[in-house]
Amino acid sequence: MRVGLISLIERAGDDPETPLAVLALAGHTLAERQLELLIGLGCERVICLSGSVGRDLIALQHRAEAHGARFNLIAGPRQMSGLVNSADELIVVADGLLPATAEAKATLASGTGVVVLPVEPGIAAGFERIDLNHAWAGLLGMPGALVERINQLPPDCDTISALLRIALQGRVPERSLPEAVLAERRWALITSREMLAQLEPDWFRRHIAPPSLWAPGRAAARLGMRKWGGTLLAKGWKPSFLAAAGIALAGLGVVSAWFEHAVAGIILCGLGWISGQAGAALAMLARAGSDREEGGRRSLALAAILIDLAFVAVLALALHGTRAERLFPPLVLLGALRIASAYIPAKWAEIAQDRAALALLLAIAAAAGVLLPAIQLLVLLLIAALLGFSRESGQITRA
Repeated sequence: MRVGLISLIERAGDDPETPLAVLALAGHTLAERQLELLIGLGCERVICLSGSVGRDLIALQHRAEAHGARFNLIAGPRQMSGLVNSADELIVVADGLLPATAEAKATLASGTGVVVLPVEPGIAAGFERIDLNHAWAGLLGMPGALVERINQLPPDCDTISALLRIALQGRVPERSLPEAVLAERRWALITSREMLAQLEPDWFRRHIAPPSLWAPGRAAARLGMRKWGGTLLAKGWKPSFLAAAGIALAGLGVVSAWFEHAVAGIILCGLGWISGQAGAALAMLARAGSDREEGGRRSLALAAILIDLAFVAVLALALHGTRAERLFPPLVLLGALRIASAYIPAKWAEIAQDRAALALLLAIAAAAGVLLPAIQLLVLLLIAALLGFSRESGQITRA
């Protein structure tokens, strides 16, 4: 059985009252990210080293138990006896480690090992030197049989440091971590609240796809989440909340169009789509640094479909004629936009997917009284684009 060890002992250098492990990045504490790593490595028991019990510790216990792992709290090294058997494997995570889950799992996939970094970049990043060529990366897996040696040490010894020395003396093999994780700042040893704050901007830029000038609405959503996404996650917001807000805004757009405020209805649909895109950006941020599936994917996909249907309803209410005559143009437009997005080059697909830009264009057309000609012109342009790009790529062949 694999057993994991997390420590809440070390304190932030600039906030002595706060354990390093409870500092949060993008709405998740370091302890939560370390716990996710241990669960991903298959740990069935998680041991937490802490001198006190608080709200963060209880939340960590609930999270571990929700994943089916047993959770044990200890105050010192001697209490590990009985929790780690000789047949077990102990995974140790250093205080303040911000891990990259995928790389950690790959490094320890073949068994126990002391995870190391090249000495010069490792020491520069704050990691401890363990020999001439290597620094400890803050993660190790060791046989449970070696853990018993900690009972030979003073009861007030540094548990994590002692286990590292025992693993090295027990000739546990060294396993190198790719140096790129340091250069990209995806693997770091956090020592203070200020250090984590300095890391956040690069972290957000790296994990939220860069905004495109070809899609101004999506760019606005992503820039907004780069600035406020961490705050929203810290307050418990989920991507599905923004998706629901987008659906609500689009619904208000339909109500506005029903009461003959077509321009307001179209704009509300565009704002609803931006909200849905903000939810997608928040989902990228929520899964940053882990290898779990992006949360809220189903709700975000549903929101995109419902907002498109709201666009159809608003445009149909803004046009004149029989029901079929009013429904046909917007159905063809939104259908052509979805089809074109899959078959035209990426930068043009970005424009086709941006419902905020579409809403702005159609709102102007509606205000000028030329909504139907604008829709018809857009459909013709989409058909021309599909035919033109299909010929270039050889997708159209003779029967």
